[in-house]
Amino acid sequence: MMVASLGSPAAEPVADPVMGVYEGFWTTKDGNKGRISAQLRPLAGGKHDGFVAFYKAKTLEGVLKLKAGSGTFEGDSVKMTGGSLTLEVSGDATIQDGKLKGNFKGEMGEGAFEGAIAHPKSKTLGAKAPKRAKVLFDGKPAADAWTDFRWKVTPEGTMVVQGGDIHAKGEMHNFLLHVEFRTPLMPEAQGQARGNSGVYLHSKYEVQVLDSFGLFPLQNNDCSAIYSLKAPNGNACLPPGEWQTYDITFVEGSPAKNQLPRITVVHNGVTVIDKFELPKSVLVAGTTAADASGEFLKLQDHGNPVEYRNIWVEPFYATGRK
Repeated sequence: MMVASLGSPAAEPVADPVMGVYEGFWTTKDGNKGRISAQLRPLAGGKHDGFVAFYKAKTLEGVLKLKAGSGTFEGDSVKMTGGSLTLEVSGDATIQDGKLKGNFKGEMGEGAFEGAIAHPKSKTLGAKAPKRAKVLFDGKPAADAWTDFRWKVTPEGTMVVQGGDIHAKGEMHNFLLHVEFRTPLMPEAQGQARGNSGVYLHSKYEVQVLDSFGLFPLQNNDCSAIYSLKAPNGNACLPPGEWQTYDITFVEGSPAKNQLPRITVVHNGVTVIDKFELPKSVLVAGTTAADASGEFLKLQDHGNPVEYRNIWVEPFYATGRK
């Protein structure tokens, strides 16, 4: 698993002075060293929690889960099941002068780490629609693009989830879908109540939208997961209140030829699910909250004011794209 460094600073300031991605370095007393990538998220009562991931070169060495605290955090090793194995590590951390500082010990040795807040942004943010693409929303809903558009359009050119699901009109068998979304800051909420929405391919297969920032490892109901089927490989989330991107490739396949549909999810420029084959068991009914509208895209209203913008879809022939 990986926690990616996502690039240059974001244009918009983070709403919470502690919340964010922290990048830096770790060093042991005997001279071993590497880099860290950490995420801290806000909780109720002014507290925060999160995790620190330790890397040597590009290899994930260990993950320290930071317990809820107010500027000072105790940490335990994340227990991994399957995927990349990590070394046992324990420690503590503090926020000092805008920096995350801490100590650790365990199978990596004994040492210290330090990171500064980084405010990264997605590498595909603001991506322009290719010539062959169909634009669905570019500040306003495209004419004849939706069967039931009912969401609020803001003066800033975003649409806010409200009043039920919406469906993009028409058929599209194989496509690349670009979606930009922003989850609200909801520190009092937990789990599936925290910035929930969903991108449903063919209105049946959900790529989850959720505020999963600060969690590790992610589960198959977290952000960028194929809901209930496949967890993402790592956490590429950005904090709530910042714009994020999905670039999702859907290949329909041919069940008659034993070619099952495949989904690739690129979250904030990081491939977190690569050519996942949908099991035959979901081809008819789909995942949770699927419908049989027949439209190639549904965006879900799950009761939270998630925002969307810059949505376009590029069709292709399955034999012409890897």
